Amino acid sequence: MIWGNYELDDPDAIETPALLIFEDALDHNIRKAVELAGGAQNLMLHVKTHKSADILKRLMNAGISSFKCATLKEAEMTAQAGAASLVLAYPIAQMKKALRFAHLQHSFSQTKFFTVVSSSYHINILSKAAIETGTTISVMLDLDVGLHRTGIAPDDKALDLARLISKSPGLEFAGLHAYDGQNDITDLNEREAATQNMLQMVMGLKNKLIENGLNVSSVVMGGTACFPYYAKEPGVIASPGTIVYWDAQYSKIFPDMPFRFAAVVLTQVVDSLPSLGLVTLDLGSKSISADKDIAKRAIFIGYPDIEIVRQNEEHTVIKPGSHSLSIGDYLLAVPAHVCTAVIHYPGALLINKHGQICDTIEHTARNRV
Repeated sequence: MIWGNYELDDPDAIETPALLIFEDALDHNIRKAVELAGGAQNLMLHVKTHKSADILKRLMNAGISSFKCATLKEAEMTAQAGAASLVLAYPIAQMKKALRFAHLQHSFSQTKFFTVVSSSYHINILSKAAIETGTTISVMLDLDVGLHRTGIAPDDKALDLARLISKSPGLEFAGLHAYDGQNDITDLNEREAATQNMLQMVMGLKNKLIENGLNVSSVVMGGTACFPYYAKEPGVIASPGTIVYWDAQYSKIFPDMPFRFAAVVLTQVVDSLPSLGLVTLDLGSKSISADKDIAKRAIFIGYPDIEIVRQNEEHTVIKPGSHSLSIGDYLLAVPAHVCTAVIHYPGALLINKHGQICDTIEHTARNRV
């Protein structure tokens, strides 16, 4: 079957719903990411989108050697894949996790580990874990540059915290981390202006830290929206994630970005209610992202008029609009938010340019522990 640029040789051989990764689109996205960043060395891709050692290997074959992680399981997977460096980009507030992080460093000495802090609480826990395990933990200061989720404002208090890191036993101050997830701006001029504002704040703090005798060896910034700007700033590494697979929400917000839908869900029409003008798919909230408004949870390749009207655990009810759909028909659903769609599946099927299943992609870090 063919849906525009997407071909699937034998959908009847696949039990739906199923997550498919189209190899051509995946490789295209990786190439474009490297091009936009001005080189693989300027990227620290977030693994939370794909959670897969198989995808990590493809990224490393493209020259990308540094990665950002959301969980300790992702960090373990990334180190096992042989990454040169990784950042655990969420603060550790539990001693058990701090000890596990320290032990991971011992187990994978070929990988340089970093984590982030924004308070003395985080610093104290990491210092105790470093002392107990006889290791040195490299710590970045996590900056709040407007998202207001984690981090400390890039002001004099941040300077004091950096000093505390450098004085704490078992810790070394390693640089700055800043995520500007609030900058989901469509207008290119406004997006670039927001990026320059972020850079001014972060690089201003970097200069102040250096003036006070602190070594700022790394600056990791941004997500998908602004990564091309950050990647071309000297001394900054950009850390997007969604670009590997792309999704419906970012396609709408950032129409200028040259990425393609690589991860889609194969779903089937399981029932039809013609008197009501409704069709039912086996695409429930357990098989695609449920963290967006129901009407916006997916788009359907080749079927722009489809309207989602209701979703349950195992079903999605749609109005097909001008399209004619019958029981047994197949559709390709593009998740609105691909990161939260991937975790519904233990793995995905890799589809080659001929529409054939050529491999399976295991979601190695699907579980948090």
